[in-house]
Order: sequence, then structure tokens, then C-alpha cells
Amino acid sequence: MSQAALSVDGVKDCRADFKKGTAEITFLTSKTTAEAIAKVVADKTGYKVTVPKKRKA
Repeated sequence: MSQAALSVDGVKDCRADFKKGTAEITFLTSKTTAEAIAKVVADKTGYKVTVPKKRKA
């Protein structure tokens, strides 16, 4: 999972917690989007991937 995310240009870090079934990905918004990363991860791994909705401040 981490390798798939890190293959996306602009992804700086990926920390996956397989017990919880979550990942935290740090990326440059000027180079990619959360949706683009999710698509690559889903395509390369077969995992079901969802992007959390943005929280209002």
C-alpha cells in the first residue's frame, strides 16, 4: 500500500495502519490530489480506498 502511494508524484510520506485499515498520506497539493492518490492505490493494490471528507474549521 505504501509503495503504491509513494509512487505518485508529490506524495511525501505514507503511514499505513493495517490493524485499523487506515493510512495517513502527506502530499503536495500543488502536484496531486487525495482522489488521484486513492485511485492509484486502489488500482495497484486492489484495496477499497475512500478519501475522508474535509472537515470545516
